[in-house]
Amino acid sequence: MHHIDVTFPVWLQILGTIGLAILMVWMLRSMTWDEVFVPGRVQHFLLATLVLVVIWSLRAEAVDGLAMHFLGVVAVTLIFGWRLAILMVSLVVVTLALIGIVEPMLVPLTILISGVAPALVTWGLLQFSERRLPPHMFIYLYVVGFFGGALSVLVVMAANSLVYGLFTDVAWESIVREYLQYTPLLVLPEGVLNGMIITGLVMFRPEWVITYSDARYVDGR
Repeated sequence: MHHIDVTFPVWLQILGTIGLAILMVWMLRSMTWDEVFVPGRVQHFLLATLVLVVIWSLRAEAVDGLAMHFLGVVAVTLIFGWRLAILMVSLVVVTLALIGIVEPMLVPLTILISGVAPALVTWGLLQFSERRLPPHMFIYLYVVGFFGGALSVLVVMAANSLVYGLFTDVAWESIVREYLQYTPLLVLPEGVLNGMIITGLVMFRPEWVITYSDARYVDGR
């Protein structure tokens, strides 16, 4: 792979910044802070943030901003809820920008595509499974955890490809060759990673997973 420098239109960067700011203000205003400050949750949040910083820093990047790395967004969304997951990803991306791994001008778009999109997709998949599928633990673990992890990679890589293909000078051929062709190498591992994390926590520390309930998945069986 050879490195390709990218320049985004200023209007797109401004629009991304405004959109992210509006989302963050609405999200923080609607957040139930009592759920955050329960015993141990702040420590878990900070630890998970540090883990994501390490994971996201281990990346391959042939095109500026088109980074290939494990996401882990599905796991943190199921553990903390979509609002805290987005907040966590925002802290991770800002940290990576401060240490020079992410281009500062790409921070808003990176948060929206690699954080907000998979978190909302995961939350939507969870809501769908709760309303349309049987309340079975394996549906939670495999449909939401495993399949959600695989789906998150597809969503992020598709969104990145569309944004770069439509709004930069990078040729579609380069996007496919330097980025999209590696999708199969990330889909299965991402699903396995998120599925294993959620399965382990549900088995040994279910109280840490805010979206999991014994009353729904175990007691009612």
